[in-house]
Amino acid sequence: MGLVEFADEIDTHQIWQDLYPVLVEHNLLDKNQISLTSVSGDNDWTCSIGKMKDLQYPERYYSTTNKAFTDTSIEALFNKYPQYYRWRLLKIAPKQTYSVHMDSIDNRDNIRIHIPVKTNERAFLAFYLHAPTNKKEVGVRHFHLEEGKSYLVNTSGFHTAVNYGDDNRYHIVGVRYENSTDRTH
Repeated sequence: MGLVEFADEIDTHQIWQDLYPVLVEHNLLDKNQISLTSVSGDNDWTCSIGKMKDLQYPERYYSTTNKAFTDTSIEALFNKYPQYYRWRLLKIAPKQTYSVHMDSIDNRDNIRIHIPVKTNERAFLAFYLHAPTNKKEVGVRHFHLEEGKSYLVNTSGFHTAVNYGDDNRYHIVGVRYENSTDRTH
């Protein structure tokens, strides 16, 4: 498992100020995922959500900033990291956990950039040291990602995200792929 903190400082306060009115205007506050980029940029909030295998197009096609974010700190963020695509806002409600899963295709490493926009001290990414199996103990490493920073995360191995806190956790996430050098996560 790889998790690397960038030295970049991210103005998450400004990002939230640009993001929140769009969530309200388009009635998106109750959604757990929204597309921030799309194929055409036409404010298609659901085009890139869900599982990779269920997408209409390859992930790299979801690279045009939705029009609602033109000339905002969000578009500037995407321009700062042009090698990433399929940008989404991922929300985990309080006391919720994602299913344990792997994100990879064609034996390539799925590298995601995570930018915590709103979080709490009890929100974590959790990585399994090896595949969970029946009747065997499995080590898990938890990482809290702080607001104002960006993180590179290899999500090709078994992992999950948890929010044991009392507030929603919001991360902006983009994706790219690399050739795998080691598949023993």
